[in-house]
Amino acid sequence: MINYAEIRAHLRQPLYETLQSSIILTMQNNIYALQNYEFIRISGADRISFLQGQLSCNTDLLCAGRSLPGALCNLKGRVIADFRLVEHNEDIIMQCAAGMADKIHATLSKYAVFSKVELSQLQGKDNSAPVALGIIGRGIFEALSILNLDLPKSNDGVSSSATSKVVRVSGLSERIEIWMHTKAAAEQLLATLEEEKTDDIEPWLRADIEAGIVHVTPNLSEEFTPQLLNYDLSGLIDFKKGCYTGQEIVARMFYRGTAKRRLQLASSSQSISKSSKVVARASEDSGEDILAFSNTGGTDHLLLAVLPIPVADSRKRITLSDNAESDVCIRALPYMTG
Repeated sequence: MINYAEIRAHLRQPLYETLQSSIILTMQNNIYALQNYEFIRISGADRISFLQGQLSCNTDLLCAGRSLPGALCNLKGRVIADFRLVEHNEDIIMQCAAGMADKIHATLSKYAVFSKVELSQLQGKDNSAPVALGIIGRGIFEALSILNLDLPKSNDGVSSSATSKVVRVSGLSERIEIWMHTKAAAEQLLATLEEEKTDDIEPWLRADIEAGIVHVTPNLSEEFTPQLLNYDLSGLIDFKKGCYTGQEIVARMFYRGTAKRRLQLASSSQSISKSSKVVARASEDSGEDILAFSNTGGTDHLLLAVLPIPVADSRKRITLSDNAESDVCIRALPYMTG
């Protein structure tokens, strides 16, 4: 049996003229137009069984009131992409990071010919893709009241209406995503909220970092196993569901392997740049790549990086590679506590 205590110890086109440039709609900076996603529709009689054989999540559990986060892996057990599945009428909508829809579509299409299933990418320019808005904390219940929807009771829960779906997502602060089915419905919601627009999406991305979430973008695709990204701990892998592509390797690492490296949340005393890496003072290498970072918290600069457990667990000083005066401190991840 895996020792969880030990692991924890170590460890689009314009509204689409209006929303295109990563526009954020603020209610004291907490309502965001999420342009960092793409969408794929999976339809057909075999849609559930087809995805069950390809993805790390148990698609038999997908229902109107529950979304499923998961991963698509290659034969070597490396993560091609992460995603969220939401049921919509007779279809399944897959949400993925920007730039990943083409690769997911191409990967799944190789196997789709053997099933009664159809895959199609949804586009903003033809109004087929949902218009996704994110809300953190204050403002959630005003938006829900306008939509006449209840807050889902748990993370990954879904509330639905004729014009929208609301998905509750994890984070240190309460937050939701609203998927408006049409541009007109999104414009009506925004007009009712009467919010000022900005172009800063960083607070939403920071909330992902605080939650220990790394979305696989094109430059990260097929670089990491689920274990390295903590997907086995954060709920993206179902180890009871049976076979899927890469499952044998993923399961072997989970049940028989001892994690030597893990995704870690850390804070830095100095601001982080795109060229920054994480280094231990006594380390001889050039440092570990930073997968995501945020400088939006004043002096509280956050980062996510895959680090050797001895480095993360030691008391030796950790710094940024491009700033010897910085101090990097490992912080607890929400799904590794308690």
